Amino acid sequence: MKKILAASQLEIGYRSTNGLKKAVGPIDFEMREGECVGLIGESGAGKSTLALEILGLLGWKSGERVAGRLDLYIKRDEIAYIPQDPHASLDPLCSIGDHFREIAKKNSLIGKTLEQVRLPLDKISLRSYPHELSGGMKQRVLIAMALLRQPKLIVADEPTSSLDVTLQADIMDLFRQIHGGGIAFLFVTHQVPLTRDFCERVVIMRSGIIAEQGPLPHLFSNPANPYTRMLIDSVPRLCLS
Repeated sequence: MKKILAASQLEIGYRSTNGLKKAVGPIDFEMREGECVGLIGESGAGKSTLALEILGLLGWKSGERVAGRLDLYIKRDEIAYIPQDPHASLDPLCSIGDHFREIAKKNSLIGKTLEQVRLPLDKISLRSYPHELSGGMKQRVLIAMALLRQPKLIVADEPTSSLDVTLQADIMDLFRQIHGGGIAFLFVTHQVPLTRDFCERVVIMRSGIIAEQGPLPHLFSNPANPYTRMLIDSVPRLCLS
């Protein structure tokens, strides 16, 4: 599989009144066509900062590349983004149809994509506004908006964190279906169990650096880094009496 991105000794920082504060790096990281990579770590580990750099959105957060390289082997407009909070990510003054038509003009393509995310037009009206939709429906709208861009890579930043367990399972099942169609995923999460049946490879971040990375089954069964072991051991286990 061909590379779609590669970071080499990448360092990222944020500007403030106190100067530049490094948030990520140095790190080496790459992804290949059709691959699903789980980017795992606690809050503040630098996961979202790395995702924003890949998306080209870091400047909006007063961030900048300090050192190193990030090489993209696909076009930036072939990368789609699914943000964490569907409630804050949709314009409350625009209808769902308006959101879609900013990306694709043809209603037939919009309808086909809604079918793909299991939100057919007999369940949702394009004239609806975000406040009229449930949390799960809003998340599916964001996924549909990402798919309308016909991406080669989807960056999903904590995309299930605002959903209950049942809806999480539905969305993860949908992601597996989409990934099965050949789209690469960078799945950013602090929830280790969500990566088990989805990601081929995981990257563990801590305090802005990569603590460990490798194929998921091997890394989870034989972690070399104590932090990785701590993350795995912290996953609650169901106890039945």
